[in-house]
Amino acid sequence: MIIADTEGARRDAGRVLEFFGTVLSGEKDTGAVPRFLAEDFVDADGDPGRQGVVSKLDALWTARPQAYFRPLQVIAAAGHVVVRSLLECPGAPSVPFSDTYRLADGRITEHWHVVGSAR
Repeated sequence: MIIADTEGARRDAGRVLEFFGTVLSGEKDTGAVPRFLAEDFVDADGDPGRQGVVSKLDALWTARPQAYFRPLQVIAAAGHVVVRSLLECPGAPSVPFSDTYRLADGRITEHWHVVGSAR
């Protein structure tokens, strides 16, 4: 599931997968966001930093408490990690995502994503 060009890239990929397991699925612990996102985190969605991520996810988990992100493929190189995943929720079509994360010192500093059509 992880394709990485160096051991450092593999560590970055592992860190992003830990973010998925703690915040984006499983525990859905938005209180853990500061452990994973840098203080000066930038989200290309225009959400204001870490608090924007928390607000967006809290709203998602409130509206769809059974939803979760399931990573399908992870590619890591040169301080970047790309994750192809599905947002899944019982009784609703899956929504494909492709997220790109930039990391520095083991923390996510930037995020971009592309959302596909529900299938």
